[in-house]
Amino acid sequence: MRQIKIKKYILCLVLPVAFIATGFHNIKNYASAYYPPESQKILNDYTLTVSAFDRKYKFSYPEIDLSAGKVYLKNIKEVVNGIYYDTLVRPVDAQVKVFPTSDEPFKYTESRKGKGIDEEKLSRQIEIALSIGQTDVKAETIDLLPSVSISQLKEKTKLISSFSTDYSTSSEERKHNIELAVKYLGWVKIADGETFSFNDSVGERTEKRGFKQAKIIMDGNYIDGTGGGVCQVSSTVYNAALTAGLTVTERRPHSLLVSYVEPSFDAMVNSGSSDLKLLNKTGEDVYMLCRTLNGKIEVRIFGKVGKSTYRRVSEVQEYISPPESEEVETEEYCLGERVVKIYGKKGAKSIAYLERYEDGKLAERKKLSSDTYSPVKGVTMVGIAPLIEEIEEDE
Repeated sequence: MRQIKIKKYILCLVLPVAFIATGFHNIKNYASAYYPPESQKILNDYTLTVSAFDRKYKFSYPEIDLSAGKVYLKNIKEVVNGIYYDTLVRPVDAQVKVFPTSDEPFKYTESRKGKGIDEEKLSRQIEIALSIGQTDVKAETIDLLPSVSISQLKEKTKLISSFSTDYSTSSEERKHNIELAVKYLGWVKIADGETFSFNDSVGERTEKRGFKQAKIIMDGNYIDGTGGGVCQVSSTVYNAALTAGLTVTERRPHSLLVSYVEPSFDAMVNSGSSDLKLLNKTGEDVYMLCRTLNGKIEVRIFGKVGKSTYRRVSEVQEYISPPESEEVETEEYCLGERVVKIYGKKGAKSIAYLERYEDGKLAERKKLSSDTYSPVKGVTMVGIAPLIEEIEEDE
């Protein structure tokens, strides 16, 4: 009977002009003045219960009020939105974990659906319930789909490029530096539009961070320096990046030829002024994974396979012969001993090209750089120290 009475009074009430002019302030006082006492009492006693999942939300006066002869829930949009977020079970996207040293480096976890209420429908249900004096409303739920599935992740984590260089014949100190740099590098996700910095990823090459003294190239000479060998890591990264379609924004050659890549495909770095920087303009995120395996540095780049494939081309314009080797006499070695301190090495002038193919046909041939590598003069140490014979004295 209460529901019928509420409906009767609500449909018959007409707000007076004076009440409208007040802007609906102090509605309780006006209600008692302009509406039959029984109507106001019923409104005061009226409670609407909204059920959503396993939760209940109760609304009564003054949340429920009168306006223009209609019962309404104040701020219904905000109220329903609050119920939505209070009961929301968010969907979970598929996830990928990266294991950079593994042959199968990606492990995936399934996505899960979420649950939420239908906000628009619940608002209509509440309005209808209030208009007929209904006391209970149950919100309808909808499935919320994840935005990333395992199949989508797998499409975006395919091998698109790999490159390796050999360091097995290096000194123990150089091997240590290479393996440490690769460990620091590990793996990195380069988002579309993002720039990768080798120096930022590997960090400073200092003894405090574990790097050792090994041969480095500086100003056309081989000298001992902390972190010798790290440039082989950056050069390996450089070549993998080229064949993955990444844009190189910073790269410098060595002053001398190196043995682990072709001329004009090396990338010299140091902790100060020289860096290797790569810009991802492929339209998709990529994953760069680095590891050492059986005396080799391997850099693999994964992402969404595009239409283009790439080929590196090194063209040597000329080789530069080294000057005649120098012989330096020294008493550090005995007379007749000859020790090569620096091996003579030719220089070169070279050009690097990157060819892009589509459907097996050459679509573009791009010049990357022209580089000049200095020759190295050989130095041989010649011993002049006299021989010392041991003479046994007779007792």
